[in-house]
Amino acid sequence: MSIEHETAEEIPPNRERHEGPSPATGDVAALGSVGALVVMIFVVGRGLWFFSDDWNILADYHDGNLLVPFNSHLSLLPAGIYRLLFHTVGLGSYAPYRLVGIAGMVLLGLAVWWYARARIGGWGAALATTAVIWGSGGVTNLMFPFLVNFSLPIAALVGAWILLDRETTRADLGAAAALGVGLATSGLGILAMGAIGVELLLRRAPLRRWIPFAVPVGLWAVWYLTHRISAPGDHALRPMLSYAVRMLWGGTTALAAGWKPGGVVIGVLLVNYFGFAVRARSGRDPRVLGALAAPLLFVGLTAFTRIGVVPAIPPDEFRYRWTIAAFLVLAVVSAWPRDLPQLPLPEGASRLVRRIGAGVAVTLVLLGAIAVTRDSSEWSDTVEAAAPGLAAELFAAEAVGDRVDPSHVLPLSYVPVTLGAYLQAVADVGSPLDGHPANTFGGSRDHRASADLLLARLPARPGNEAPEGCDMGHGTTLSLPPGGTVVVSRSTGRPPVVRMARFGDEFHVVDWVMPVGEVWQVRVPNDARRRSGAPAYRLRIEGTAGDIPSPVVCAP
Repeated sequence: MSIEHETAEEIPPNRERHEGPSPATGDVAALGSVGALVVMIFVVGRGLWFFSDDWNILADYHDGNLLVPFNSHLSLLPAGIYRLLFHTVGLGSYAPYRLVGIAGMVLLGLAVWWYARARIGGWGAALATTAVIWGSGGVTNLMFPFLVNFSLPIAALVGAWILLDRETTRADLGAAAALGVGLATSGLGILAMGAIGVELLLRRAPLRRWIPFAVPVGLWAVWYLTHRISAPGDHALRPMLSYAVRMLWGGTTALAAGWKPGGVVIGVLLVNYFGFAVRARSGRDPRVLGALAAPLLFVGLTAFTRIGVVPAIPPDEFRYRWTIAAFLVLAVVSAWPRDLPQLPLPEGASRLVRRIGAGVAVTLVLLGAIAVTRDSSEWSDTVEAAAPGLAAELFAAEAVGDRVDPSHVLPLSYVPVTLGAYLQAVADVGSPLDGHPANTFGGSRDHRASADLLLARLPARPGNEAPEGCDMGHGTTLSLPPGGTVVVSRSTGRPPVVRMARFGDEFHVVDWVMPVGEVWQVRVPNDARRRSGAPAYRLRIEGTAGDIPSPVVCAP
């Protein structure tokens, strides 16, 4: 029973009577925190578009393949949701995909609130809920929708805990279903499996309580045996231990609103807190060790599987920080004593120390919320700034179509996305550029150059006749639409050198020159997928050695 719900007769002599706001006010604060998060994500992330892993998810899962591992993990549920969206709402708007991520965070917030309020009361639940969903390391979890594969498995574990506390067969079946959701969402489901397994083992639970979990665990085991990917990298003990320790430090730093020295202090406090909790309560409530098993299993498995991957993933990467911090908060809630021990201080001093502790906790949570809001704004700005360059890359991919090697890798994500895979996805579910104004394409110099280099790989467009009725003139740089033609006087037997640019400032050599009668003809290829308002080609006609500096050209 929580502190706030005890009657006056039930309050132990060493506990203070509740003199603050009512428990219901704490519930309102918790739900208000969830609602405020939704508003923040919508407002701050209004400029988000498809980014990074979104592209390899589109390429890999648009036509099924839902059992294929995503980053080595089973991601059946989020990949299936994305595939459903691909084929229903298409790629014209990013908003439906953002709703998936928001729904995962809302579900997690509600689960933490419901679980914590029964253990530490309304105001404690409000603090725990805010600490989890507004965690300072959660920028990618909030701004990148597919990371529902982090929030949903944690919510599933909390839901399983709530059901396990009821100790009925029907509730155990529900807990097993929650575990199944976690295992089908990502590798974090393994952490839920470990936490539940440790708890049931320490409880010496009868076989009837284990049996419901055999189905989700068995199905996951079958998938793992048939689809597993060997872990790369250095599996030596020392680098793994170092990686794991730095991961844990990243989690405690996240609880200190990103302040690393504060992360050390919080780490020391948590070690002492959990040491006391294990000595005092592990025999009566194995949930404590089960809850601690999750973050420890997370750092161990991550250190084993992520050292040596390319690109390298630092141990204090944002989503790792957030995940460990969330698990630590849940472990604190799980280990919270039913009866707070009396401090060895006078009553007034004891009350002051508790209030200072509560004030520090609230301050850190608020600072963490400010930090994640700031980081979310920066993330949104980064994605918004990258969108024109990504659009140029995609435009070039759709313009060249199947006339270029389909194994060409588009620079869209750390996970390789080939030209052929992207074009197959576009043919299946439509283009993300539909409704996207062509005059906004461009972006960074690297993206513009990359798009132009892909266009420069287009083969020559065949033609047999020289155009008639064009006026001859002098010039070396022209602007032509796709399908246009340039005629160059054959003052020499050597063909002119033709360079092209469409998005960038660099001009790239193209092989679009062919002899036709008494002239050289430069025939600009058509776009395989035509778009109104698409930028024209800029051609630079250069003579070879010995030619006049400005060859005579004719642009009909």
